Amino acid sequence: MTATAGTVRRSAGRPSRRTPLRRHRWWVPVLFIGPVLAIQLTFLFLPLGNTFVLAFTNASTVGGGVFTGLANFATIFASAAFWDATAHTGLYIVLATPLLVGISLGLAILINTKMRGAGIVRPILFSPLVMPMAVVALMFQYVLSSDGLVNQILSGLHVISEPIPFLTSSQLALVSSVIVTVWKGCGLYTLILLAALQNVSRELDEAAELDGASWLRRTVSVTIPQIRGTIGLVAGLAAIAALRAFTEPYVLTGGGPGTSSTTIVLYLFTKGVSPGTQAGYASAISLVLFVFVLLFASISWAVTRKGRLR
Repeated sequence: MTATAGTVRRSAGRPSRRTPLRRHRWWVPVLFIGPVLAIQLTFLFLPLGNTFVLAFTNASTVGGGVFTGLANFATIFASAAFWDATAHTGLYIVLATPLLVGISLGLAILINTKMRGAGIVRPILFSPLVMPMAVVALMFQYVLSSDGLVNQILSGLHVISEPIPFLTSSQLALVSSVIVTVWKGCGLYTLILLAALQNVSRELDEAAELDGASWLRRTVSVTIPQIRGTIGLVAGLAAIAALRAFTEPYVLTGGGPGTSSTTIVLYLFTKGVSPGTQAGYASAISLVLFVFVLLFASISWAVTRKGRLR
């Protein structure tokens, strides 16, 4: 104790060696976040600012333009093709969002019950997360084509006499793209919901079980209400993902037959990316799409906040 007290007294009398280091610590955070900020500035904020400027010009993809005010937006809202793409995107959201939320919630609940074989199911379930969407779309192009795996199985079982035109029918092309979105997205949303389920109070579930409630009753009345906010978050993320759908219809159908599976982003791509197209008009579409994304994000935030306050 004596030696320790002496050491403490000597340390108290000695000038601190950490003072110069603390004096220069102001630039340490800058060192860490500087590269990230530079990348964000170069590849996000500068293109975003340029898009905002181009939206008010008649610039083409390979040349500059002149200021035209709100002419591009007037053209967008008077365009039947834009509203057609908006309707397809709305249908995409209506189909994909409930399927993503429902299937992901069901899978998360099943995994959370610690069923036998869950250790094998989890890697299989989450494997689509690491696969690029283009690869997934190409895989489903083979599966859903007229001579693909699904039609071969159904023909082998004598369920159908003719191949189902999943990718060439104007009624089924968009639905086929939705199937790809759901298959690819379920793993991520299941992971989010599973994390929320593992924070659910076990005491309430055990109390309901002592009262004689069945597993289904406890799940519907006790478990799901406790993760209402997370379900709202997942629904918002799924709706935004469906709003930005591009790779699935582009690879599977190219937006066809005709324009039956053309979404807003695919319409934007056809107007602004190919050489000689209208960069100013496409930039205006980008801003309209940005407003749509903000709207869905605001709704998701409001639902999530309401769920947390309850």
